[in-house]
Amino acid sequence: MKYEDADILAFISNKTKPTSAPEKDASSHKNAGPEEVPGNKTKDLEPKDLEKDLLTEASGPDSLPAFEEFPVSSAETPIETYPQIPLDDGSNTGSNTGFSAVSGKDELPFEAFDDYGFETTGFTSSLDEAFGIVTTGIEPLEITHSGATITGYIASARRSEIRLGTYVVVPYEGGEKLFARVGKLQYRQEFAVDDATEIHSRRMLNARASPINEADYKFLACLDPLCILYRKKADSALTRRMADRIPRPNTPILPVTDRLEVQTGLNIPEEGVFLGHLSVGGELVKTHSEPETVAYYLRNDYLMGDPLIFRHMLVCGSTGTGKTFLSKNILRQFMTEDNRYRLRNSQDKARKNPCLVIMDPQDEYSQIFEDNETLTEEDKFRFESENVTYGRVQSTKAFVAKVEGQKYPGDKSRAEQVEFTIPFSLVEHNSWLIAAAGMSELQYIGLEVLLGDFFKSGAPHTYQNFISHIENEGTRSYYVDSNRIHESSYDGIVRRVSSRFFSKVFDRDATPITGVLDKIFKPGQISVFPTEYISSPRIRDLIVLTIMSLIVDNKLNTTGIDAIKETPIILALDEAHRYLSKANGEHARLIISRFADAARQGRKEALGLFLITQDPQDIDDTVIKQINTKLILNLNNDAAISSLKVPKEYERRIPYLKKGQMIIHSPDNSDIVEILGLSNCVVRHR
Repeated sequence: MKYEDADILAFISNKTKPTSAPEKDASSHKNAGPEEVPGNKTKDLEPKDLEKDLLTEASGPDSLPAFEEFPVSSAETPIETYPQIPLDDGSNTGSNTGFSAVSGKDELPFEAFDDYGFETTGFTSSLDEAFGIVTTGIEPLEITHSGATITGYIASARRSEIRLGTYVVVPYEGGEKLFARVGKLQYRQEFAVDDATEIHSRRMLNARASPINEADYKFLACLDPLCILYRKKADSALTRRMADRIPRPNTPILPVTDRLEVQTGLNIPEEGVFLGHLSVGGELVKTHSEPETVAYYLRNDYLMGDPLIFRHMLVCGSTGTGKTFLSKNILRQFMTEDNRYRLRNSQDKARKNPCLVIMDPQDEYSQIFEDNETLTEEDKFRFESENVTYGRVQSTKAFVAKVEGQKYPGDKSRAEQVEFTIPFSLVEHNSWLIAAAGMSELQYIGLEVLLGDFFKSGAPHTYQNFISHIENEGTRSYYVDSNRIHESSYDGIVRRVSSRFFSKVFDRDATPITGVLDKIFKPGQISVFPTEYISSPRIRDLIVLTIMSLIVDNKLNTTGIDAIKETPIILALDEAHRYLSKANGEHARLIISRFADAARQGRKEALGLFLITQDPQDIDDTVIKQINTKLILNLNNDAAISSLKVPKEYERRIPYLKKGQMIIHSPDNSDIVEILGLSNCVVRHR
């Protein structure tokens, strides 16, 4: 009988596998009949009889014995049994053959060999923690300039701990370590068994015990090398270089237990602006360090160039994924006393605290003025241990635009409120503030001609005076008859700018915004512009675009208002897609061009954009290209995901991110990683 047939019979009948008797015993049975051969009850069965026997045993649910692991005595251990290589420290006190499952002196005709001496290779981690070993039994080990093939066999006891994205280290001799990430997982059969049969499936489904014996399968993890960790000298700092060495076969694969190794391996700064904690598959990465979690910081110093906030940030996610919660936690980190930035054009090169300007469509950010009363002492201790800034910012103010027929309730925060109005004089250099979205190129050119002549006149430069001027029949005849503006274009301009909503916002009875700029743009202050109370989307957009244009114009021009020019500014723009969308007309192209310039020059002008949106695909590409750091929460829109241009393996994970879980893509800060945000808000959030 073939060995495979014996395997099948043992499996079906729940009996141990027959093994060949030693050669010296075989002669004593050479004249015996089939029934007299020990352990071989099917020796003379014909194939048809064997098939009938198998089907009889397998028919009917009552006739199916439970699947159990078969006890195999040491004398019956098949020759395919793999040696058990010790994964502790090499101090195995048993036989040095390594075949600990086999007993007896003469049962296996193999030469004895010495145990692997792991202690001689410089491994310092406890091998009891090893996930498994690097193997060449499946694919050859390989590293090239274009990629690598490194396969690890994972021991059955540790398989539940391995998932896609798990970080591991593989030690080299001499103390260096390969830092890698699990990029693929697969099972392979250990023995040549056809498990795609009716008999096998019925037995598995009717088993009373667990039908899966992990030892019958190879569990393989393919490792993606990220870098090699090393120290130039024993007492020098840990650093990294590209993966240019190949690990030896049978080297242990170890979990990363040192926080410094993770931060160095992923190129994460050890300090900076806190964003969250490193995670894999939504679970925090834990180390043996204290604290055990790995904090993710954004580089915020001048050691490698300008701080990354001036290379701009994007927070994007679907509705309800926690964008505002996360943004509050991050923006609060920038508003500390010791966080100061220098201005290149200032004469004294002094460093100043930033001014945080927030466009707030939901009236939630003025709550930064207040503490989160739900924080416990344990929460605060944890924050302090990882340099997470928490607590109110007392210098938070709400700047409220006065709009006819609209009243700001101001019941969500106790922050100071400052009322202002938008003077029509600001339109002189920003004609697009009153240009409608559907205005043609000829109409836009005509509008600039009309505004230029109006602001040269001696009449008060108010919105009502401008409307009276262009509605005058004499003015119309002057421009149309002289062919300066075509008749149809002139009439179209009048229709579009004579809108009722413009009169509700321009030149109201309040202090002009130009008179409170020194109150808005103060170092260390948070200036919030709520717009939730305004029912008209066009008025909201007008207010936000006015503030944005004030900042951009004064930052980009060689001369400007000192309060803006000489203050580091972080402009947080919620619903950014509404204001930086792809250009659909002449005035829209002008807006995008202006803000693309601001994004490009933000590094030297100390202007950082913090954009928040649920539709990143709608933001113009010229602006998106200037954004260095992207925090991506759950998104289900394929177009939105594609617009972020992250690696494919991360694109597939974005729709499954849970609340607070995000992907961070910041090439100048670290490798792309997954992190979890804080479970508590560092300021009030309701």
